Amino acid sequence: MTEERFSATGRGSTLMLVDDDPDDLWIFGHLLQRACPWPDRFALVKAVDGVQALARIEAAVAAKSPLPDLILLDMNMPGLSGLDVLRMMRASAALADTPILILSTASNREAADEALRHGADAVITKPDSMHSIAELASTIFRTWLGNRPPLHRDPHRASA
Repeated sequence: MTEERFSATGRGSTLMLVDDDPDDLWIFGHLLQRACPWPDRFALVKAVDGVQALARIEAAVAAKSPLPDLILLDMNMPGLSGLDVLRMMRASAALADTPILILSTASNREAADEALRHGADAVITKPDSMHSIAELASTIFRTWLGNRPPLHRDPHRASA
């Protein structure tokens, strides 16, 4: 697992990938790293379930470390579902401005609508080919991270 942290004053981008499927974690992680236009300023944090993701967020807040600039969250996980984790993340003021994209294996309009109502920025059906995942990875950098390494937000600094 690649985990790299940037100082709150440094430049870089951190993406959190939450998925209970180890193959999906590896494939998505690998293709996200390959698609990154600034790999030396990119950190990928992986979590194998919602509990681990929430613990990592909590630890970052406690340590006053930078938080993820974007979260990719699997909808269908055992234990805490993606929707449960989404609700908890959206209840955190520290993640209020963090884009959270839900990944789902099926295009279920009802579940997608519920995720959007609870604060997901987008619901994406998981691509079923390496090529499609690579295209999604590129789109994530273009659309959600602006194709440039953003400055990390300091969740502990009061915003105006």
